[in-house]
Amino acid sequence: MSAPDAVAQDALTGRRERPIFSRPARDPSDPQRVQPRVKASFERRRIIALAALVCVAAGSAAGLTTGLVSCTPADKPVEARPLSSTEAQRLAGMRARNFKDGRVGVRATLGKPGAEIKLAGWIDWRRQLTYLAATAPAPGPDDGLLQAVPGIIATRPGRADGGLPPATPPAKDWRVRPSTATSAHPAPIDSFVALLFAIASDKPDQADLLARSDSRWLGTDRIADKTVDVLLGPAVPPQPKPTVTASPSPSASPTKPGAAGPASPTPAPNSLAAMGGAVRYWLDGDARLHRFEALLSKDLPVKVDLTREERPELVAIDALGGRTGKPRQVTAEEARALALMRQRNRAAGGGRITLTVPMLPAGMLLATGWLDWRETVAYLGAYDMDKKDERVLMRATRTGVTVRNDGFTAGKPPPLPPPAGEWRTIPWAARGDALGGLDLDLLLNEALAVSGTGKDDAAALRDVALWLRKDTLAGGPVNVYEIAKGADLGGARGAARIRYWMDRTGVLRRLELRTRTGAFAQLDITPEKVPTLSRP
Repeated sequence: MSAPDAVAQDALTGRRERPIFSRPARDPSDPQRVQPRVKASFERRRIIALAALVCVAAGSAAGLTTGLVSCTPADKPVEARPLSSTEAQRLAGMRARNFKDGRVGVRATLGKPGAEIKLAGWIDWRRQLTYLAATAPAPGPDDGLLQAVPGIIATRPGRADGGLPPATPPAKDWRVRPSTATSAHPAPIDSFVALLFAIASDKPDQADLLARSDSRWLGTDRIADKTVDVLLGPAVPPQPKPTVTASPSPSASPTKPGAAGPASPTPAPNSLAAMGGAVRYWLDGDARLHRFEALLSKDLPVKVDLTREERPELVAIDALGGRTGKPRQVTAEEARALALMRQRNRAAGGGRITLTVPMLPAGMLLATGWLDWRETVAYLGAYDMDKKDERVLMRATRTGVTVRNDGFTAGKPPPLPPPAGEWRTIPWAARGDALGGLDLDLLLNEALAVSGTGKDDAAALRDVALWLRKDTLAGGPVNVYEIAKGADLGGARGAARIRYWMDRTGVLRRLELRTRTGAFAQLDITPEKVPTLSRP
């Protein structure tokens, strides 16, 4: 089994030796509860997207000056020249203008003529979310929907009607994975998405650095009855030169025979190669970007038109965080409801559960079964969405899980009573992998913990809980909360590891977990009478 496959399999079986819980599941309001490391916050994902662009616009300045679509008629050639101060100021303001405008439409072609993949949809630069439909020349595996935030790509196969994604994204069949834009061999679509995010920023570039760079004025063009300047500029903002450090002493020891040779030469600081590569921008007089072109690799051009009059509100899929809201401190009444949640869950008894868990490197774990809050036990069948022959039955309690390979049909409830034979019991402390606790385990452990006979401290909850938004689940209204604990304390508002979806009766209907991929996993509870979940 390859390393990626081993990771996916371990997400099901959990057979590793690193402990993740020092004790059984406890009160969800306990800030000392063990929490694995959160891999990616919003700001960190944004930084990753910017850093990725050393791989994005790989074409040289010369290649982009002559190798893509000509920016002036062939009978009116122009000679590229350095930017004027006014042009440098305008180019410097482009990213900030994009961020200020927020949302625009995107129409792009990726690839050589005759084999281009068309991309159409929208981007919200303030929220850092893009939603696109990809259409290949002929129906096939390159067709599908795409949603992305910096560092994370979600895809769903299928050809979109009319070439545009549906306003409300489908709820199911999404695959979620980390972006490959920083890898040695990035996927073209990942490089394109990274570039799309990087052309917006909440602050302008430094115009003086652009003026001294290899950025160039290439000519003028007409777009939507507007005259625009075509400028060659950097993929990422130019940075000031680093502080010069002292040179090694002449008496320093020479390189030993057999040692590694000198590193690859660093691009000149004023070159566009040192700024993520060269991109050609079509800018109007207000620094609004209407088109840009780049080379994502030697022979892979991309051309993008931005339709600035399109400004729809984008709805993220659940795996990318769902609807937006304005987090606020919970009210006294909400804190009292949260303090009673464990009691109300226990009184409700439990119900049928479904789980959707993004896995590394690019899988999606699905599961269905039951949760009994009174007996503190969950029983489910889990499987890889794309490898349905990898199936595991699981029975989870406060002390650990009992697992068995196979024994059920993917997508169907696990059999009752459990099949006999080949079960093994694994304590929570014996599960996990090199990255820490398994996301599946965290969801199950929390689901078991949110049931009890005691009332929690409403005053303490007011200090650590936030109301995130109103939402709907299974056609009914819910309030979405987060409760900061452990490593969450002191972090950004709205960025805690776990979210709680509570219905009008004060009963939990969904647990949402920020996973190691940076995306969200869900455990949904549908109230119903729970069958006896006997031991295997």
